[in-house]
Amino acid sequence: MTFLPVAAAATASVEAAPQTACAAHAASFAWCAAAARSCVALATLALAAAYTLAQTPPPAKPPARQGAGPAQAAQAASAARGFGSARGPLLLREELRACFNQEDDLKKRLAAQEEGRAPLEQEKKAITEEQSAVRAERAKFDAGDLTPAVTAFTERNKTFMERRTKLEERVKAFNDGGRTSTGAERDAIAAERTELEREHTALEAERKRLLTLQTERQQAAQAFNARARALDTRVAEWNRRNNAWADANAALDTERTAWMGSCGNRRYREEDEIAIRSGK
Repeated sequence: MTFLPVAAAATASVEAAPQTACAAHAASFAWCAAAARSCVALATLALAAAYTLAQTPPPAKPPARQGAGPAQAAQAASAARGFGSARGPLLLREELRACFNQEDDLKKRLAAQEEGRAPLEQEKKAITEEQSAVRAERAKFDAGDLTPAVTAFTERNKTFMERRTKLEERVKAFNDGGRTSTGAERDAIAAERTELEREHTALEAERKRLLTLQTERQQAAQAFNARARALDTRVAEWNRRNNAWADANAALDTERTAWMGSCGNRRYREEDEIAIRSGK
């Protein structure tokens, strides 16, 4: 009887892919996620601090002294306000308009940036769940390893072949003995032949069972590897999007720093603010 060995190719394939999908990329994903969280916390804090652009209340106007001239009255009406500690030079009206516009633009973009973080966090959670599912599937696949069953079958088949060889030698000796051969020897040979035929039938059934399991395992390995590759792609895409978000966050912080340098410590006239807010 010729036995076709059960190949281990599927096992080798499935061992390679999950390590890439579930180990290497899981480590990269965890690092990127931790970095993103740090980036979010730090950048948000910085931007939040930047956009707390409280305006100092106008100083109390001193009571006009009787007989004050027009110059003193005009000076009293031009109370100054400012950004931050307001120790820098006085802003002209158009400079103030630009500062207000930049401030409003930064606030809107910050809000949009924060809204863009939520989908990334949701996708990160989904990827983490998929990684856990892939690891569980891998463990289940490993538990169904056919190697022990194939090894046992190989040993059983080897024993069968040895018994068959010995029976053939006994049959030859019996036939060569002619009249000296006994009926007891003939009966023993017949019994051994019957037993070997029974073992042959059992081995054939086991061989077919193992081949069927091997085919199913190869199909499962292909599906598993496809799932692992899809997870690889998903992790890579998340990392790309996360890095893009972090880059945009850094760009916003750079703009915030520039705004603080040009506007954040400057004074301005109250009447200029009123005029700008009224659309003039």
